[in-house]
Amino acid sequence: MGLIASGPGTRNLRLGTPAARGNNAVASPNLLPASRRCFTRNAPVAESLPADLSKVDPADAWRPWQPAAGEWNRKWVAHLYRRAGFGATPAEIDQALAQGPTKTLDRFLTGEPDQAERLELLTESGKFYTEPANLRVWWLYAMTEGGHPLREKLALFWHNHFATSYAKVRSTSLMYEQNVTIRKHALGKFRPFLLDMSKDPAMLVWLDSNRNVKGAPNENYAREVMELFSLGVGNNNYTEKDIQEAARALTGWHHDAEVKQFEFNRDLHDDGTKTVFGKTGRWTGEDVVRLCCDHAACPKFLVSKLYAFLVSEEAPPKGLLAPLADQFRKSDYDIADLVRTVLGSRLFFSAHAYRKRVKWPVECALGAVRTAVATRVPLADLLEPLAKMGQALFSPPNVKGWRTGTDWLNSATLLSRNNFAEKVALGTWSQSGRSESGAVALKTYATEPNVQEYGPGPDAKFDVCAAVYAGKPKDVTAVVKRMGELLYGEAVTPAQAKKIETFLLTPGPAAPAPANPKGPAAKGKGAKVAAPSQPPEAPKEAPKGEKKDSKKEPHKPLDPKDVKLDSADFKARVREAYHAMMCLPEYQLN
Repeated sequence: MGLIASGPGTRNLRLGTPAARGNNAVASPNLLPASRRCFTRNAPVAESLPADLSKVDPADAWRPWQPAAGEWNRKWVAHLYRRAGFGATPAEIDQALAQGPTKTLDRFLTGEPDQAERLELLTESGKFYTEPANLRVWWLYAMTEGGHPLREKLALFWHNHFATSYAKVRSTSLMYEQNVTIRKHALGKFRPFLLDMSKDPAMLVWLDSNRNVKGAPNENYAREVMELFSLGVGNNNYTEKDIQEAARALTGWHHDAEVKQFEFNRDLHDDGTKTVFGKTGRWTGEDVVRLCCDHAACPKFLVSKLYAFLVSEEAPPKGLLAPLADQFRKSDYDIADLVRTVLGSRLFFSAHAYRKRVKWPVECALGAVRTAVATRVPLADLLEPLAKMGQALFSPPNVKGWRTGTDWLNSATLLSRNNFAEKVALGTWSQSGRSESGAVALKTYATEPNVQEYGPGPDAKFDVCAAVYAGKPKDVTAVVKRMGELLYGEAVTPAQAKKIETFLLTPGPAAPAPANPKGPAAKGKGAKVAAPSQPPEAPKEAPKGEKKDSKKEPHKPLDPKDVKLDSADFKARVREAYHAMMCLPEYQLN
């Protein structure tokens, strides 16, 4: 039995959605049937690679993709924007199609021409916040308006890699400074990145480094720098003795709470001889970082994590990542160089990468509002849905970070995703006049050091019909095609298109147009909405001898020629269909 929509004015629409099973909804490439692992079953893939990933030549996999005529299309542009950023607006897709894959990837790596100016303003403005909610909105603003989506996307990845939570740190200024450090190194070199994170005050608080002293070493950071940050768990990459010796080398690396900076307390540092990874010396904390980066396991571990984030959450065959690990090591851990190779590769633009990741909540939320081309993005209103979906920025659950993949999805978080989809599709935001980053303008933030609260701003303008009709559809079929392109980057399958068209052509109670956030529609904010999955059934004849009840009889689909695309009733059904499509398993895949 599929999940059913039950929001205000919604009707049922079944699009072949598999039911949720237990606590894990069916939204993973591994859980979907093989025939549905790409949204369009018979979509042409880029330059052909063997269907069996284990038979793909590793060297061939990472060669640059050279699309044939027509292969650089909306499907692959949208794929790149979902992985390298937070989704694309229709205008951005048109721009990328005109520029071609090479120039588009170059733009991702360098950012917009004014990204440096935007970064300066963002960096200056963030230091004034004293509440974590403000800081979260500030980062969401950077993701949408910072002019460098790939940098912010990698910053999100590294935030989870070096997971540190406000829940223990209890300082927005320290969390802000760590975020600035992560952004600085997100596309830089990993060696200085790891060193700076090892001295980061928020990290030092998070892993109790002030308790790491000569004669009584605390092993927390020494363990995590190997296990989580550089070498990975298992594979005999290190021993307990290595951790103990590294902890001695890191003694005296403390956080000065008064000035909120790193300090090296020489009196509390163990200056004796230590042996780490079989190498002996009077090692310091800097030496521990160097030894970890010199370890043969380091490039392999980091490449495997980036592969799961950028390419696929399905475990790769042995040897597939070897060329990347070798390149990463030879480049002295140049992250941008590695990312360029991955995002420009034949494997990335193939069925082996397409829809092979579950969207993180931030990807889900920002992708939805960007696709729908909100005039003003209600970022402050995203905080509650993001938390319910399982991702409050600056608050990962533990030192291992958020569990990704299908772990993002359970009965509660999937319901939250579907409730969020309703807000997007129906425009039922409740923000009461606050929008974007909660202030009038970014420059105002940078020049007002006492800003602590969200300032007043215009109401968010948000109607998915504006995005759908911007494509100038001339009939119902074109409307369905446009919705597929917006939400998936490609048209839906013919079978799904037929069901959506039938739904759009069938009159009946429908969702209202987006209301003023202060109006009556906002009162329905707590409604619980699950995934739409049932289309209107064909009218049934009443049993002989029983009179037809006109009130209960289902409406028959209209003739497409009789439908007025610009009517309020039809647009209401478009919003409902948009909601249903956002609740499909395919939409949960990135």
